[in-house]
Amino acid sequence: MTVMEAARILGASIQEDPRYATYAEAQKALDGDEQVKALSENLQNLQEQFDLEALKENPDENLMNELQQQGSATYQTIYQTPAMTRLMDAKEGMDTMMNELMNYLYLVIGGADPKTVEVTPETMQQMQAEMMQLQQ
Repeated sequence: MTVMEAARILGASIQEDPRYATYAEAQKALDGDEQVKALSENLQNLQEQFDLEALKENPDENLMNELQQQGSATYQTIYQTPAMTRLMDAKEGMDTMMNELMNYLYLVIGGADPKTVEVTPETMQQMQAEMMQLQQ
């Protein structure tokens, strides 16, 4: 089996993981959320207004500041919607899985036995220490 063949199997395994399913469902829900769509359109409109004002020969700094504040408030509102909160929680699960996977690969590339190595704080600390020695 080649590395790429193994990577395809790994990719399929990732997509079978419940954390992936949760993330995909949360992304789909966010994409269909009318509140988020409306807020995103408003944010885009504010950005366009800001850009147009910034291109003027004498831009209105007060208007630009107001548009920027409205944009920041809209952005924060988007991140507080239930759909976005659900997505961010699901993304955290995916990030954890991917970090574990990457740490495992780092250990194996560093010479650890792929059949027995465990990703623990101790093994990661040992790997970091070995990398530091190599750099010296």
